[in-house]
Amino acid sequence: MAYNNSRNPLRVLAKRVGSPVAVLLKDGTKYTGLLKEYDNFMNIILQNAKELLRNAEKESDTKFPEIFIRGNNVLYIQPEP
Repeated sequence: MAYNNSRNPLRVLAKRVGSPVAVLLKDGTKYTGLLKEYDNFMNIILQNAKELLRNAEKESDTKFPEIFIRGNNVLYIQPEP
């Protein structure tokens, strides 16, 4: 079966640069912010990022001017409305 290059996730990310996205990590942490950059390993840089921690012990919202997220920690990336 041939790989359909039009469904390449990197092409989708290229269209979202400068737009708001939500990134969910494998540990359950969620980040929202503007997608500034990404690379072939799905490493991501977000601007005006907000970290949302939700667990039984605490609930925390932390803001960062810029944050780097390693691609191997990403569960999914979702465009924000």
